[in-house]
Amino acid sequence: MVHFRETNVKIRLTRDSWLQAGFHALDKYGYEAVSAQALARRLNVTRGSFYHHFASRQDFIAQLLGRWEVEYTVDVISEAHSAADPLAMLQRYIAVVAKLKPGREVAIRAWAGKDKRVNELLQRVDGLRLEFARESARALLPPSAKGADVEALAQLAFLALIGLVHTGGQGDGRFHQLFAYLTDFGTRLRND
Repeated sequence: MVHFRETNVKIRLTRDSWLQAGFHALDKYGYEAVSAQALARRLNVTRGSFYHHFASRQDFIAQLLGRWEVEYTVDVISEAHSAADPLAMLQRYIAVVAKLKPGREVAIRAWAGKDKRVNELLQRVDGLRLEFARESARALLPPSAKGADVEALAQLAFLALIGLVHTGGQGDGRFHQLFAYLTDFGTRLRND
């Protein structure tokens, strides 16, 4: 991982180095800090290095956000699906999400309010996450559950995830407690 440098030592940067620097800026300073000039200054290189790896700032942003979508949603859901049963699937999802950097999600959500393309990506990511929540709710609720009940549980889980990320609840146990409650609630309904 590339860390921002404040020395005059030059290093050879790769496309991945720039993307990691972009994520570091996003995590620490927010979306405003994700620019070729700011990243080059922090990495102690010229902007020419940036444009050697990316056709434009928009190309960089597209790759940065594309990687975020894969690492923070597609890979997480894929990992959850590797579990043997619905309860284990949800538990695996929670365990993986709890390890992610919450600042990145918060910064991207703030950015989406200012940039139409970022908002479109966020809507797609939220759609994938919500569909996973629906799938989990259908698996946890009894087969006789109405669509409105499935949707309500899915929305509750989805919105709880966003709220916990925004309040920093991932690392203090609230995240696991809330999802344990939702899982237990769904299991009790299924067994009734």
